[in-house]
Amino acid sequence: MTVIDILLSHDPVIERLTKIHLLNEKVPFIETSYIKRYLDLYNPISRTWEGVYSPKWISTHYTMLELMYMEIDPKHPVYQEALATLLDKEWKEQGQYHTLRHQDMCVVGMLLGLASYGKSKDSKLHEMIDYILAHIMPDGGWNCDWERKPAPRISSVHTTLSVLEGLHHYQKAGYSYKINEVKISMLTAIQTLLKRHLYQAHETKEPIHEAMVKPSYPPRWKYDILRALEFFVEIGYPDDLRMTDAINLVIAQMKGPFMPKGSAIPGKLHFKLEEGRYGMFNTLRALKVLKHFRRPLYEKLIKLEV
Repeated sequence: MTVIDILLSHDPVIERLTKIHLLNEKVPFIETSYIKRYLDLYNPISRTWEGVYSPKWISTHYTMLELMYMEIDPKHPVYQEALATLLDKEWKEQGQYHTLRHQDMCVVGMLLGLASYGKSKDSKLHEMIDYILAHIMPDGGWNCDWERKPAPRISSVHTTLSVLEGLHHYQKAGYSYKINEVKISMLTAIQTLLKRHLYQAHETKEPIHEAMVKPSYPPRWKYDILRALEFFVEIGYPDDLRMTDAINLVIAQMKGPFMPKGSAIPGKLHFKLEEGRYGMFNTLRALKVLKHFRRPLYEKLIKLEV
């Protein structure tokens, strides 16, 4: 068997994503396997899973992030109903979450992505766009601590990537409100990540944090190089020498065509997605990256008998 055979024989969600992202096939939405297990845990009375943003990772916010990554039908009534709950509970007027501070920018980026994926027509999306554009850091990225005193001088990679992903979903969904400013801000923020070679601290050139070079799935709100590289694949970004070290770090962790699933990020789980050392989600993600940026190696790996 090849790695493609194994991915295709795995959970139907993995099978579908493999067909779409590695085999370039058009596949209808599904409501089975992992997606069904999440949907079965939904509470139609509260219109939530467990809470809104917490407890991590079984809250409505983080459950929907997983469903979005698994590419649930964005028109699914449960997704749409839960999205309305998030927009009502997580976004207040002008982002003023309570009297002392505004909403966490990282959360806003994720919420914008969820709402854009669901093609929401709620005017709150315009407010979120205004909020994001109004609080760009001097280096072009974003920082969830933008209003801390003293104010931070540089962006956070965690926040910057969350906002970039949200803006990408916004652009992909065809929204027009301030779209030119959105595109410009994305280009600037992308350069901010590339200047750090996707993982390096400004001063030392060492990894900002060890966890950032050892990807896990699901990544939750946390930044890592595979999540960043997958974003660059999603937007069709061309190869860049400043990605080379990050790509090589991913390749170095692979055993043949397989990628470790990574350490679990502490928190509550609805259920375990995968057992064993190697993860099919991370393997799929790594192969997506290699298909885009290292095509000869990708072609070699998918032909290996394993």
